Amino acid sequence: MTGVLAAGGAAGMRGRQAVVTGAARGIGAHIARELAAAGAEVTVLDVNDPAATVDTIRAEGGTATGHAVDVTDLAAVRAVLSGLPALDALVTSAAVYGDTVSLDDLGESEVDHVLGVNVKGTLWTIKAALPLLRRHGGRVVCMGSVAGKVGGVLAGPHYVASKGAVHAMVKWLAKTEAANGITANGVAPGVVDTEMVAGRGYRPDYCPLGRLARPEEIARVAAFLASPAASYMTGAVVDVNGGYAMG
Repeated sequence: MTGVLAAGGAAGMRGRQAVVTGAARGIGAHIARELAAAGAEVTVLDVNDPAATVDTIRAEGGTATGHAVDVTDLAAVRAVLSGLPALDALVTSAAVYGDTVSLDDLGESEVDHVLGVNVKGTLWTIKAALPLLRRHGGRVVCMGSVAGKVGGVLAGPHYVASKGAVHAMVKWLAKTEAANGITANGVAPGVVDTEMVAGRGYRPDYCPLGRLARPEEIARVAAFLASPAASYMTGAVVDVNGGYAMG
């Protein structure tokens, strides 16, 4: 992976510390690779062992360490982040999709699981990271979804609600932490060709571009927002959905 930021300059991440959650596979893994290709030292977190992502980054010439961590466990996230020398960029990509069901058929345990990972997990990760980010300012990038903006394509109500909450969280964080030199932005992908949506019936023609997104196409936008090049962006949730939702 050459990386959209790898050319250096204002966008380069050389010497910077980055943390990416949900990075054992899919979008999160590609974000970690993009940041590493740009020179960042990346800490990869996932509830599953992220060793494959770490190995890939190292094989591509980057620097990475990995930890199997449940982002809904605040103490566990804090324990990992407390070992970092600094933190310049945090990308929260950990998420679950849940069952595609109607509200009539939605159960409490399913709601707790999806909102637990997608909302509480994002909050707890940011909470654990803020002391480090406040030292010198930094970037927070949260993975949202077109579902949180327009009600989704096929997603269930709990997933839609969780991503809408993430978008609101981005705006709250942008307002409250600006004085500490922290920017907060989100990315709202459309349907991405990952294991999360495989077999769920998404058609390539759901959007004007006529195909599902590739994970690296989302990762490049997230990596930009995590970089010095996005220094005057905060409170934005950037659409990357192939034209499915515009404006």
